[in-house]
Amino acid sequence: MDKILETISAIIETYEGGHYKDLHGMHRALVCNMYYLSQKQVEYHQKWNEQYYKSEEKSNAAKERECDKNVPELYLCRKIMETAKGVSIAMSLEIKMN
Repeated sequence: MDKILETISAIIETYEGGHYKDLHGMHRALVCNMYYLSQKQVEYHQKWNEQYYKSEEKSNAAKERECDKNVPELYLCRKIMETAKGVSIAMSLEIKMN
């Protein structure tokens, strides 16, 4: 997962700096890495669910807090996907303008 996040960060930093030659290639790489990140998100969601059902906590809220604490990668994946989607849309619009 670290490699995926590093690649996404590098693409976004390059895009933000305006130092891009191949916007199409950058966009393709971003979208592909978002796909790989979504695969990781599915894995972490499965771990989260497994811990939820094995939890000995009594309330649902306590179970959720415990799982969120034990599988923080799920939150990370959600937030990165959310923000990377916005950058992907911005890149698409810029490609269309050119």
